Amino acid sequence: MESVNRKVQMTLLGVVLATPFLVIASVVGAHITSVADNVRVDVLCVVLALLSIAVKILNEHFTLRRKTEQVQSGDVGANGNTDLRGESTISLSC
Repeated sequence: MESVNRKVQMTLLGVVLATPFLVIASVVGAHITSVADNVRVDVLCVVLALLSIAVKILNEHFTLRRKTEQVQSGDVGANGNTDLRGESTISLSC
């Protein structure tokens, strides 16, 4: 359970660190669309970009929740490993 809490904390830390950049990008995008000739297309692009970000965040949230529920319920995957502290698929050690 401790490793899941760390993962959630790291996810929240990433969201907190990324939020100011997204806000600045949104403000700049809104400013650019206000001076643009064809505002509809630009606003549509900004809205689609923001929706894409929101969908990605929600997808990761639900994926993490599903994995956590599987581990807590004892549902064993195809390889029989429910230990979240195992080695990552991306290994930087030699």
